[in-house]
Amino acid sequence: MNTIRTKKLITLSGGRWARIGFSVLLTSLFTVGAQAQTASEGIAEPPRDTNKELRTRTWSVYAQGGLSWATGVWYQNLDAKKSYKQSPAVGGGVDFTIRPWIRVGADYIWSRYRREQRFSALNTETSPAKTYGNYVINTHNVKLGVQFNFMELWPNRKPQWLNIWLGTGLGGTFARGNEYGIWVGNTITEGETTTPVFGDLNISNDATVTIVGRVATANRHEKFNKLFIPATLHIEADVSRRFTLGLKGEMDWLLNRKEVAPKNLIYALATVRYNFVRSRASKLREFYAGEIATLNDRANTLRQEAEAEKARADREAALRQKAEQQNSDLQRQLDDCRESKKAVAKAPEHYVQFAHNSSSMSREEADRLRSFARSMKGRKLAILAEASTPGTARYNQTISERRMKRVVKILRKEGFAPEDLHPQTAVGARNGKRNYEGRRVTITVKE
Repeated sequence: MNTIRTKKLITLSGGRWARIGFSVLLTSLFTVGAQAQTASEGIAEPPRDTNKELRTRTWSVYAQGGLSWATGVWYQNLDAKKSYKQSPAVGGGVDFTIRPWIRVGADYIWSRYRREQRFSALNTETSPAKTYGNYVINTHNVKLGVQFNFMELWPNRKPQWLNIWLGTGLGGTFARGNEYGIWVGNTITEGETTTPVFGDLNISNDATVTIVGRVATANRHEKFNKLFIPATLHIEADVSRRFTLGLKGEMDWLLNRKEVAPKNLIYALATVRYNFVRSRASKLREFYAGEIATLNDRANTLRQEAEAEKARADREAALRQKAEQQNSDLQRQLDDCRESKKAVAKAPEHYVQFAHNSSSMSREEADRLRSFARSMKGRKLAILAEASTPGTARYNQTISERRMKRVVKILRKEGFAPEDLHPQTAVGARNGKRNYEGRRVTITVKE
């Protein structure tokens, strides 16, 4: 293996101990690479979108809108428009999710209920008689509530994007509105008797008669403030880590019902919720930053161990050189060093290492490849590109081809002709290598 270093770890005159230190360093580097690959293959589990993560001490806000109904209203409909049977409702709220199974929050809903009275016949016993009535009440509901996640009875379920919340609490209704009515009628006074006039009228010529026509309107303001106990059912589905869509049903029981307050307020609403959680990208960055920091610590430890081995080898070499005074021993050591140089220089094979799921070459690997190419000028080379077994066969074949092209490009720039780079073979993961040994391009020097 051809390796370029700015500073030699061990002097060549160190002999056997020099080779031992060099081997320790290479073993350490390959060990770090294997650990990095293992982490990326799933032993270190990246974060997943679970309720334990997304719904533990988190805030959220939501908007809601839909329809509302009121029951037990004292003002009854009579021949009213169909649109008076239901009314719009809008609002919003904020929740704090303590644990995946419980959350507390505040909620606001504006709605109204309306009643209309139309008369096809007049009341013949009263005058003026009511001909039209319209009753409108706007309600402002504010409540504090607690909700329980029914789906957390199965905390290890796979579809954690679906949650069903059952809730209650205490709230207050602040209602303001008015009643508008129209009355018309005529009366006849004959003598001391006054009666309503409807239909045909006969008047005696001998009587003193007074006829009075009347039209009356009224616009009466109403208001009431009541406490209520709510019951809610909220079905929600996560469309992402931060956004949740839902359907909500709510019934409010008004307390201390007197005067004009209704019995219940009922809502059918759609909700859009924004969850204040970190994005998946930031969570993954944090996770992999920790993994990289761990690997860097391990690499630094191994580097220190290699340096310690180098220092020990240097000391051993110095002691041996001092003790060996005979020219024959010195010559033999020199011959050994020369043979080691030849073995390295010949370099029958050179490996270009790639990272997992990557066809990009690190700066260090590129520099090593260029140095190898310069030392092998004029030689013919065979190139074999591989991929590790994780991934589909098609993808592994493609990435091995990209790695081979990247290596060939650098060799061509260093002066190798196309006929000097043959054969060029990309085999994907067919050699069945799972770890770092499968993520390399092997360059073999032809004899």
